[in-house]
Amino acid sequence: MIHDDLEAACRILVDQGLCSGEGLPLRLSATLDMANSDYLVTEENGTIVGVTLSVFDGFSSFVSHMAVAPGAERRHIGRQMIDDLVRRTRERGGKNIVVASWLSAAGFYYSMDFRMPGAVFLVRDV
Repeated sequence: MIHDDLEAACRILVDQGLCSGEGLPLRLSATLDMANSDYLVTEENGTIVGVTLSVFDGFSSFVSHMAVAPGAERRHIGRQMIDDLVRRTRERGGKNIVVASWLSAAGFYYSMDFRMPGAVFLVRDV
């Protein structure tokens, strides 16, 4: 993703209910150029239809947000985004991808060979 993609990426994330739009372009822009950020977009006919936000820590890629534009679901865009992130993670020498996901999306990730590792994901609001 480049700075020109921010508006479209923000719209997809907000439209899918993954985050609030308040201050989102500024937050994404501030981290977009960080070396360990993997903010990937997927396009169809020049239109952004998917966005993945993740960071790489030297071992794993951690996906915090992944969304497909409303109306573009069920066209294998999510699978393409995961495939792109797998390739990028391997190129960096990473060994796995960890996804924070709503339970309603777990079936998609299971279909892409994700598993529950037995770890607990803990969250503290700030």
